[in-house]
Amino acid sequence: MRMEQDKRSNPFRNLLQIKEINAENGAAEVKLEIFPDLLNFSDNVHGGVLASLIDISIGSAVRTTLDDRYRSATVELKINYIRPANGSFLLAKSSLSHRGGTLSVGISEIYNDQNQLVAMGTATFIILNKDRTKE
Repeated sequence: MRMEQDKRSNPFRNLLQIKEINAENGAAEVKLEIFPDLLNFSDNVHGGVLASLIDISIGSAVRTTLDDRYRSATVELKINYIRPANGSFLLAKSSLSHRGGTLSVGISEIYNDQNQLVAMGTATFIILNKDRTKE
């Protein structure tokens, strides 16, 4: 079970204060404590934050399938907003639907502190060889 933050720093993840709860075997859970800077004019979590949470949670699931020679990058993201996101925290649960040699596809569901589904989305990640990305 992977409970610690990734060894490399991710400034954007840190800005949103997203914490990785668990990541293993092509699945991940990440948690976001809601704070005022994340809210829109309606006092709900901004949709862009939800999209980022989906991207980060699926990225964490993808990372569990990679060894040190590889990294990944998002190439496609789709989100469905189900209900306004509010409360004290959001929890994104993700898993991989496909892991190929070049592409990984994952799904993520975001729940509020009442365990209600607030958004869901899919993302496609490309798998890159770290040595080849420096060219």
